[in-house]
Order: sequence, then C-alpha cells, then structure tokens
Amino acid sequence: MKHRKLYSVLAALILASMILVACQPAAQPTEVLTEEPAVTTEEPMVTEEPVMTEAPTEAVATEAPTEAATEPPVTTEGGTLVFAQSADAGTLDPAVETSANSLQPIYHIYEGFTDFEPGTTTPTPRLATDWEASEDGLEWTFFLREGVTFHDGTPFNADAVVFNFERWWDTENPYNLGADQFIYWGYMFQGFKGDENSVLAGIEKVDDMTVKLILSRPNASLLNTLAMENFRFASPTAVQEQGEDYATAEGMAVGTGAFMVEEWVKEDHLTVVRYEDYWGDPPTLERLVFRVIPDPNAAFLALQGGEIDMITEWASPGPDQLAQAEADANLQVLYNPAFNVGYLGLNHSKEWLQNINVRLAISHAIDKEGMVAALNPDNAEVATQFQPPSLWGYNESIEDYPYDPELASEYLQMAIDEGVQIPDPVVFYVMPISRLYFPQPQQLGELIQAQLAEIGLNTEIQSPAWPDPYLSDIQEDGTKHDIFLLGWGGDNGDPDNFLCVFFCGADTQFNYSEVGTGAPPDEEIAQLLRDAVAETDFETRRAMYEEANQLIHDRVLSVPLQHITAPTLARANVQGYVPSPVREVLTYLVKE
Repeated sequence: MKHRKLYSVLAALILASMILVACQPAAQPTEVLTEEPAVTTEEPMVTEEPVMTEAPTEAVATEAPTEAATEPPVTTEGGTLVFAQSADAGTLDPAVETSANSLQPIYHIYEGFTDFEPGTTTPTPRLATDWEASEDGLEWTFFLREGVTFHDGTPFNADAVVFNFERWWDTENPYNLGADQFIYWGYMFQGFKGDENSVLAGIEKVDDMTVKLILSRPNASLLNTLAMENFRFASPTAVQEQGEDYATAEGMAVGTGAFMVEEWVKEDHLTVVRYEDYWGDPPTLERLVFRVIPDPNAAFLALQGGEIDMITEWASPGPDQLAQAEADANLQVLYNPAFNVGYLGLNHSKEWLQNINVRLAISHAIDKEGMVAALNPDNAEVATQFQPPSLWGYNESIEDYPYDPELASEYLQMAIDEGVQIPDPVVFYVMPISRLYFPQPQQLGELIQAQLAEIGLNTEIQSPAWPDPYLSDIQEDGTKHDIFLLGWGGDNGDPDNFLCVFFCGADTQFNYSEVGTGAPPDEEIAQLLRDAVAETDFETRRAMYEEANQLIHDRVLSVPLQHITAPTLARANVQGYVPSPVREVLTYLVKE
C-alpha cells in the first residue's frame, strides 16, 4: 500500500475536521470532541477520553489506517433485523436525497472513497485504499480498491468513478437531474461545472484503478465530505439502463455495499439482503427490513411486542416512552451524540421577513427554555447557534435573545410603523412526522403558535406530507409558507457541513431564488463561510466560524431552537450497536 503524502497544511486541515467520540455506557449521552485531535504517525483510534491538542506547525507524514483497523471481524450469523422509520425513502439515489429516511438504507447499499471509523467522524479508507495530495491542496489522487463489483456484476474502477463525478457535477450530463435535485452536491462543493464558486475544477482517469480530483481551491473537509452517503458510487450500467427509474421502487438501486435491494413496497417496507460477492467481510445479518411506521406510538408498541427490532433515532419517542424503555429489561435506549440542530426557519423571500425588527420580534417571542422543559426535559438543550456546542467553531460568547413577549411586541410595532405589512395568517409549516431534532413536532408547533399569538402574529399551521411536498416546498418553491420547522443532523464532522449548507446559497430554504438555486440571505456571511473551508490554518479557520456564528446570530437569519441527544431504541437481544454522531450502522449487528 502506498503512503499518503499529506503535507503539513493538509494534515492539519483534515485532522482538524475530525471528531472523536468517547466510549460510554449505552444508556448515557455520548460526548463529541470539541477540538481538533493531535496529528500522529500512528493509526487513528477511539480513546476512552478524547485528546485535545493544538494544530501542528511542522510537516508530518501520516500513515493510512491499516485494513485491520477498519474491518470488523468475519462472521456470518444471519437472521433478519427489522428497523422502523417514520417515513419511506424518497428514492435510493444518493445524489438526490437529503432525508435520513433515504440515507439510512443508502448507507448500507453503496460505498464511497472513504468511510468513518465506527462512532467517530475520522475518515478511513473504503473504496479508495489510499490517496495523495499535492502540496497546494488542489490535486488529490485516489488509488482504488481492486476486486470490487457492483451488485449487477459490473466492475468498480476508474471509469465508474469518473462517470459518477461527472453525473454529480455537470448539469449538462444526460444523467444529471438538475442542480435543484442534486442538492447535497451544491451544499458541499458550492456549485456545479462552470459555476464561479465550484470547489471541483475537474476529474481525471489516471489509469484503470487511479483517479485524480482537481480543485479550484483547497477544501479542508474533503475526505470527510467524501465519506458522506451522497457521494457514494452507483453502477454506471444501472443508471444508464434505468434512466429516470434508477433507484426508485420501479427501478433498482445498485451499489457495491454489503447489502443489495431485494424488495421495495412503497410506504410499507424496503428489504435489503446480504450481497454474497461483497469484497469485505460479510454482514452478520442476512437481511435488513426498513419498515415504515409513521406513528411513534405505534412504533414503540411494535418494539415492545417484538414485532420490530429497532427504532431509528430519527423517529425518537417522547419522554414518557423513553422512561418506559429505560425501565423495560427487554429494551435498550442507545443514545447518540447531540450532533444536530432543530430550528424555526424564516423564509427571507417574503418581504415582511426581510425586516430585522420582525425577526427580532420572533426571536424574543419564543420561550426556548420552556419548550425544552415541556417536550424534551432529559435529552435536549437550548440552541443559540446553527451548529452544536460539541463542534469546534462554536462561539461560546454568544448570548441568546431572552424570552420577552413585551420586548417582542415593541419590535413588531416598530416594524409596522416602518410600513411592514404583516400577513394574516402567517403560514407556518410544521412537519407531520417525528424527526431526530423534533421528536414531537406538532406539539412544538402549537407551543410556538401560541407564543407568536401573544405578540399579535396569527399563524396557520400546515403539515404537508413528508418528505414531499414538505421539503420540496421549502427547498425548491418558497412561495407557499412564511415560517417553518426543520432541522439538520451533521454528516461529516465539520462546521462547513452546518453553516455553509444553510447560508452559502446552495439551499433555497432561507432565501428562494427564481433560478432554482438559493440566493444567500446574507452575501457577506456566505463569502466568509466559503473562505473558511478553504483556509489552511486551523486556528484562523476556527475563528472564522466563530465570527460567522456571531453574524448569523446578530442578523437573526433564522431561529435555532434546540440540540437533542437522540436515542436509538432496540430490543435487548440486539448487540453490537456503536452510537455515532452521524449515522446508525446496522451491518454488523447481532441478534442473540
């Protein structure tokens, strides 16, 4: 295996974006490292206590993790695990999906260049066995794993990699569905082929098992980004043959992962089965069934009765059910780190919400402390920023807007005196199903509705179906609603994956643009965030995110509400689950 030639700047950048999660008892919240880990020439590892150090200043060459460090033990126990989700997948195409209900099965079907070590956001080799970076950070060469095949029997090689990147990046590619559909590409690479801000400048096939990515500027989170579900490789043959049906219930998702699709009955269940020609150690389970149970009460009863084996953190039950689960010897409550944010979104395409006094009025009208105490007293904390406190770049000096209905009313009257026309009613989108960041969205929506009514804002709650049209209305339309509940779970352990996702302009939810790509609600903040992910000095980069958080707060672009330590629920006989800040991995679980 070749050694990675990572120069000091890139070593600092990459390792600075990693988060190590400490090993803790299953029923307790897991902590996330708040600083960059030390650069070391040894294999990265998860320790009992995270080590926090300063960024290195001298050149350090790091070894790629050995295969033994990243591969689980060989075992073939078999059996079926039924995993409940609150909604069905939209599609199983990694490039177009943003919802966890889709990304959960996608993780088990597809693979990318890198993955994360269990329980962390430390990148580790997957379909790339090794990589090299140029000294300026603009060229990355990836060496591909040999002997890998897609589920349709076609080979994984450089041609397949180039096909996927061209499909993701080039909106003129016949298999690209449009910038408004390949949302995560816009989030993480800040534009498409030909766009001024695009991070990717080109991709080249070096030989059959080697490819090169050419960047327009350094990108500190690249290896972490490439571990995300959205940048995993689909069979070019399957994409070409299926066309628009690719990865839908009418077509077939085809990756290289440990599981392949067996059956998909929309709105009921998706079954994936062990891929017998998988290049790595075979899954311990023979089948995974992703079962759709929209009602969290029904899902909990099914878990108690043994009808299902697990409930995803994205369908978290309320506090009463959590207490029941913790008292039940037949169940487990497995807490994942609070690596998320739930927020009240303000649609800046609505003229009345472009007024700072209106936004200040809304901020002061909401009782966050009371909200958390009423709905999630044991596993949530009030949010002041759009990234969790556990992630570096969080600004400790920010003081939240206090709950003050009288002051909120004064701000609203100031806006009215300035000529702002307040709609009546204000259309308030509240999701119809439980989400990781909002386990009880309807109750939360009603609390916020009552608090806004106190200052004279009359809202009408609407709950379109999830994921569509709820998400498409918010992310692609922007005309049907004024304010909305939504949230975000971190994907790659870097503040860029929170702040630039929201405020660099790829996401349309805060300021819809008629051309189908979001105009940033604040261009100064957007440029600061673009510069931050390209910065080569860690401490400078940290300070840039702290500054961005302060500006987002001061300009009240929207209202962060809470971070939640979300539980994955399981039957007591399910063993081997590793709590993670970014994903629920089921591949090597065992049912005893």
